[in-house]
Amino acid sequence: MTPIYILSKVFTYSVLPPSIFIIALFLASLFAKKFRLFFFTCSALFYALSNTYVADALLSPLEKPYNVPLQETRVDALIVLSGGSTKGASNLPLGDEAYKRTMWGLMIAKSHNVPLLFSGAGVNQDYSESDAFLDTIKELKTHLGIEIPIDKTLKQREFSLHVESKSIDTYENAKLSKMAFEREGITQPTIYLVTSAYHMRRSIKLYEHFGFKVIPAATSFQMSTRAKDAWNYLPSIGALNKSYTALHEYAGLLSLKLRGI
Repeated sequence: MTPIYILSKVFTYSVLPPSIFIIALFLASLFAKKFRLFFFTCSALFYALSNTYVADALLSPLEKPYNVPLQETRVDALIVLSGGSTKGASNLPLGDEAYKRTMWGLMIAKSHNVPLLFSGAGVNQDYSESDAFLDTIKELKTHLGIEIPIDKTLKQREFSLHVESKSIDTYENAKLSKMAFEREGITQPTIYLVTSAYHMRRSIKLYEHFGFKVIPAATSFQMSTRAKDAWNYLPSIGALNKSYTALHEYAGLLSLKLRGI
């Protein structure tokens, strides 16, 4: 790498968020007349959370246990948890993570000949995540010629598509999914559960709480496994987002523990 390339990269990292805010807080800790310790602490914390090493360390306990080959076993069905949508998108309106979950779920359900239940509406009632899922399925059918049966029931244990379109969070995903199985006379379902790897631990706890036997089928891994170098010490918005994702999951797990789940 040439000196000009290195300088340009350092400059770019410095002027873009979150670096510009970290620098501002650090300068405030040097020159402000009051609250210097507060500004320095904020600067250090902000830098740590924006660091790839820290972000991956936070994600590792959440993702690593599920970064394994799929456990082959007999299941009643497969459940895909929703994960965002983009209203008004001209194609593939599912969010990036939701799309990965859907594709992985379709691959497993088709190859294992089991029903697929997509669970989730999200908070946008005008265009729910279930709506985005169905529109994405229509595009897959149109452009790839994928045929997905919709006229079967969960208890038939054959590849087919089903939608739970009311839940707004993971707790309701599990609760309403269980109700869907109970309506079919399946009281203790064994399922493949598909969600993002960082979200799997909390999802398993909730689904087991409602009486499911869960076989994890994680996807959408966020933690980087490639070798790190000096550039990874520089703050980045990607690392900050990963740190936020991990901390959000830890808060969710703590909430479950406090609720006795």
